[in-house]
Amino acid sequence: MQTPYDRGVWLAGDHHIHTKYSSDGRYEIVEQVRNAAQSGLGFCVITDHGGPAHQKVVTAAAYRELIEARRAFPEIIVFQGLEWNIPSAEHGSIIVPPTADEARMIEEFESRFDDKSRKTPPLGEPDAVAGVSFLQSLPSKPLFFANHPARRGLDSPHELRAWSDAGPEVMRGFEGAPGHSAATMMGERRGHYSDKPSKGSFAGYPLESYRTFGGYDYYTAEVGGLWDSLLSEGRPFYITCNSDAHRYLGDLVEVDRSTYKTEGHVTPTGRQRAYQTGEARYDFDYAPGLYTQTRVFAEHRDPLAVLAAMRTGNMYTCLGGLIESLRCFVHDGTRAVPMGGYLRLEKTGATVELVVEIELAQQRNLGGLIPELHHLDLIVGDIVTVAVDRDALRNPTARVLRRVLSTDCERVGRVLRFRHRFPNVTRSFYLRVRGTNTSVVSPQLDPPDVDPWSDLWFYGNPIFVMVKR
Repeated sequence: MQTPYDRGVWLAGDHHIHTKYSSDGRYEIVEQVRNAAQSGLGFCVITDHGGPAHQKVVTAAAYRELIEARRAFPEIIVFQGLEWNIPSAEHGSIIVPPTADEARMIEEFESRFDDKSRKTPPLGEPDAVAGVSFLQSLPSKPLFFANHPARRGLDSPHELRAWSDAGPEVMRGFEGAPGHSAATMMGERRGHYSDKPSKGSFAGYPLESYRTFGGYDYYTAEVGGLWDSLLSEGRPFYITCNSDAHRYLGDLVEVDRSTYKTEGHVTPTGRQRAYQTGEARYDFDYAPGLYTQTRVFAEHRDPLAVLAAMRTGNMYTCLGGLIESLRCFVHDGTRAVPMGGYLRLEKTGATVELVVEIELAQQRNLGGLIPELHHLDLIVGDIVTVAVDRDALRNPTARVLRRVLSTDCERVGRVLRFRHRFPNVTRSFYLRVRGTNTSVVSPQLDPPDVDPWSDLWFYGNPIFVMVKR
């Protein structure tokens, strides 16, 4: 039996990167692309903030520079994108297939659906749904992932479901782990998750959801929580991670932001800022790929193949170089499907086997260590029907079925192998795996002074096993 990972290529990527064309950005597009390539990424997405100033440059200066960056660094795939100011919600990454009108499409989308571009009349939840429907209607379909979804509590469960329904081929999930990974080095909360509930926040979210757990968003880290609730409906809802890179740790160059409104970009002055003790700083990012990576298994190294793999969820997220690769699939002896896939059984009573292969880290990360995997968790949950309550937050069937120490896995060189059999399958379910270098039973709420390099996790995307009824 052929496995889903016999043919193809792993490409690490980052779909949330800012440049000088964001009001809070700093770098040239080519700088961000160069650093992404130097970090070993195979693809990246330029996602400057939407708004009137960005519309001035998206089809002109910014797009010319993106094309130049593609020419300068052909070894990395560079996508045109946008950080969408979602009406009545948070932000989202829009990733556009490379076409002749990719920049024009972004400009049109911004002008019609970006919360900062169109204010009369004010945009609301229906406009966000309309925006996703617009993306779904395009012949070359983009991708949309909600960014840092729990940070401010603005992305309610019913909005996530509405976006998923409006764009079944477009809206494919959310950031499982946010960027701003060096924030604790600057006295900030990990991931810059430091907000409290506000007027627009969903009242059903607990206070702890406004913080990260093991560097991951609460919606992802909580077993049986919102992500599992969405998966229990059989939704193809996947997670990513990225840098959200605005300004790198230790970069104290002052920036003239007055040029953003007039010219559509900020202007570095060249002067170094001498910060006083306790003064707010904003250099809490690592360069793209240095800490957070979304690793995608594509059929080949091609932009459309990368988008296809992300659209189908064949990818996993990794912090701090915890592992080198993750191959995770299920089979019934005849057919095998990878992460993100659906194994459809023709009859009840079949035996399904999960196969996990993990290539361990071999290189020192920026924290100076070669990470060592302590254990992995196998998480399972039942698939039922679409939730009647559109604001459902929980899946009570989701649970950690097995906790497997790395020392209990079969090991061949630097590769760990783990198998689990599900005999006599009579109902539909999904499974997912995660792992860490720590000994904790579950991800813990991140303290303000946590060293991001000491608490590392990877999360695989789900696999669905569907029993025919």
